[in-house]
Amino acid sequence: MIQDFRFACRQLMKAPGFAIAAVFVLALGIGANTAVFSLVNTMLFAPAGYARAHELVQLFSQDKKNPKSFRAFSYPTLTDIRARNPVFSGVAAHTVAMVGVGEKGNTRRVFADIVSADYFAVLGVAPLQGRVFLPEEETPGRDAPVALVSYSYWTRHNRAPSTLGSQIQINGRSFTVIGILPQTFTGTMTVFSPEVWVPLSAYESIANNFATEKNKPLASREGEHLMLIARFKPGMNAIAAEPALKTLAANLEQAFPVEQKDQTFTTRPVSRFSISDDPPDDSDVAAIAPLLMGMAAILLLVACLNLANMLLARGTARRKEIALRLALGGSRWRIVRQLLTEGLLLALLGGVGGLMLGIWCSGLLARSISVLMPLDVVWNGGPSLPVLAVTFGFCLIGTICFALGPALKLSRSSVIGDLKEQAGEDVVWRRWRFLPRNPLVVAQIAFSLALLTAAALFIRGANKAAKFETGLHAQNNLLLEVDAGLSGTPQAQVQQTYRSLSDRLAALPGVQHVSISATAPFGMLSLGKALQRAGAHVAPDQKPATAAEGLAFKARFNSVGADYFATVGLPILRGRVFSAGEATQSEGIAVAVIDETLAKNLWPDGDALGQHLQYADDNAPRAKGDGGDNMGISQGGKGNIKTGEAIEVIGIVPSTRGALFERQPRGSIYVPFARGFQTAAYFFVQCPSLRKENAAEMADAVRRAVREIDPTLPVISLKTFSQHVDSNLQLWTVRAGATLFTVFGALALLLAIVGVYGVKAYSVARRTREIGIRMALGARPKTVQWMILREGSFMLAGGIVIGLLLAIATGKILSGILYQVGALDPIAFSIAPLLLAAATLLATWLPARRATRISPMMALRTE
Repeated sequence: MIQDFRFACRQLMKAPGFAIAAVFVLALGIGANTAVFSLVNTMLFAPAGYARAHELVQLFSQDKKNPKSFRAFSYPTLTDIRARNPVFSGVAAHTVAMVGVGEKGNTRRVFADIVSADYFAVLGVAPLQGRVFLPEEETPGRDAPVALVSYSYWTRHNRAPSTLGSQIQINGRSFTVIGILPQTFTGTMTVFSPEVWVPLSAYESIANNFATEKNKPLASREGEHLMLIARFKPGMNAIAAEPALKTLAANLEQAFPVEQKDQTFTTRPVSRFSISDDPPDDSDVAAIAPLLMGMAAILLLVACLNLANMLLARGTARRKEIALRLALGGSRWRIVRQLLTEGLLLALLGGVGGLMLGIWCSGLLARSISVLMPLDVVWNGGPSLPVLAVTFGFCLIGTICFALGPALKLSRSSVIGDLKEQAGEDVVWRRWRFLPRNPLVVAQIAFSLALLTAAALFIRGANKAAKFETGLHAQNNLLLEVDAGLSGTPQAQVQQTYRSLSDRLAALPGVQHVSISATAPFGMLSLGKALQRAGAHVAPDQKPATAAEGLAFKARFNSVGADYFATVGLPILRGRVFSAGEATQSEGIAVAVIDETLAKNLWPDGDALGQHLQYADDNAPRAKGDGGDNMGISQGGKGNIKTGEAIEVIGIVPSTRGALFERQPRGSIYVPFARGFQTAAYFFVQCPSLRKENAAEMADAVRRAVREIDPTLPVISLKTFSQHVDSNLQLWTVRAGATLFTVFGALALLLAIVGVYGVKAYSVARRTREIGIRMALGARPKTVQWMILREGSFMLAGGIVIGLLLAIATGKILSGILYQVGALDPIAFSIAPLLLAAATLLATWLPARRATRISPMMALRTE
């Protein structure tokens, strides 16, 4: 084998052009597979950042009468489960909050995990430095000002030893850093990590707007604050634990018949992608993995087909060498082994390039998403053992795919015929009659067309997503996002600050309207409410079918200022908008403006204007299919309008869409901002003269206005409304898919062009004498050119026919993740074949043009 590798190295050094081209082709194919595997492995298969993940589960509180309804736990329930459960060795609690971390006079919005003292012990994680929380630091009311920070936080501070014991400002309050967590620890999720961890005792001062709408103290048994993580005792599993958990839930219901009414306990594996009190479904993410690996595998196959053609072409020139070795007594197996060794060497060189390319691409993807999220994106960009092993596996698979066939073909040489062969004679290999000429090239074209069509489908979806209409006419708006709660400002002072800021912004030159809003379309936070007609009382055993019977409908919730509808260009169809008094007063008659969708849902046969509705309770029956498609963080709407309180409908506006994947408007309710107050807020600043040229100038004026009102007010973002929509995570997802498949398609197209050009160029070079004789006998250059083009056209036609069948199958597979594009979109299925045909004909025309310039005399003299 050592001798074979030495000989392979000498052969490749004799043909550096071929070696470079082959390594480049393999690097593209292997690199794409390495990048996709690195992504899939990190998201789905890499070990979790905590110990013995198979023993860890999340505990859920489920409604026995409505099995689809789940809720969070209270702290007293946590202590009861810890004391009474017979199946868990440990039960920990946590909940997340969006907080402000103050650094150098600025405030960054990040996620914090509020955890029980035994959280890290249950997960089996020890801090890299320092200690974890003490049991007394968990006790409600103690408000312990201590925190642990992530490894990335420590890295951001240059891994200074002084970080441990330093002060960190969280929501304007000082916390002492008592521990630094390991680099691999990301909480219960994978890749996405909180930046700070604080004890449960700090819940009231940290949770702010991100807490549940009930606003109960942590110590209240009626509260729904916590999600529970538990570790099974040795030998225990979910099936064996189920009877004991149901018994435990029944005992708690008997002890606390009001707070624990109709509740039972169930477990699920800990989700790798979300934190929720409702069992999440990770199957959608898992379903994408085989699709991505399949597309990458097709690209590797195209690369292998390309390289197989190159090896066959190069092997033809070595037929005399192989025949001579056979004549001297060399066995066929020895020839095959030598050729496979050369192929393996090429594959290993390509694998090294592919590994570097794959790691760079996966890291680039992680960095591109990190700028859109307040979560740390923890991505290990270095080559791990699984990635190295799989890359080597791709090298072996590639060697078999591109080298074995040519090796077997070339080792069947006819010794006498090959030794008599004259240089320059065309010795194109024999083929079966039912196969087209150059079947490997035809297969390349077919697979390339499938990938190009997939890319065209995703590009079509991305273009449609870019033209998404929210229903608001706010293109000439600046959108200012602030959160005074992140600096610890008292709520009463925040309201006054926001009123002053609104007045100051309205006074800026060029500003026509200004309004505050709790949310914005495509924002990180989505608020929702279940609504029903006022006065509805549904008995537990009733199943209402209509709104008149008490059926509730989920709607998007937003609290806005008096001038909101004029500012965002949302016309009032009927009724009126909020008065200035209604928008700023937290007491009085509850009023609301609703959209046409919600009006039609609640009063399908009548006029909703002047009617009354109410917030439905958590267990109210809801319309089927009533759910959100927002990828943002969904929470219940805040405010001081109580469940069951009658709300008068004073206006009706057109329906809008607040999420990219929301196929139909899901209904919206708008209440005065003072009645749905929250410290995280947006200011829409309407500037009729706003253009790209003066956007920066207007933004500077807005920043100066903020500093004039409150220099400590955390400004989360300031951008035009169009920029806000353009930077949405949902849109990034669609564009990332389009970019990924475009790269696959472009690489496949490039490899197909190289394959066609290489085969035809080699064919022309080998047929120099034949072409010279044809031209000497009177053949015109155009005739020779057409002969070469016709052969390429036959390959192209065969590849397109087969490729269209593959593209149809690919479209059907992708149909579930395409954005508003049919699996057989006519534009995509027209553009992809035309692009491939044009590129292939160009790759054929270049060698054909070269053939017409052959001098008959020079061709006849060629040996």
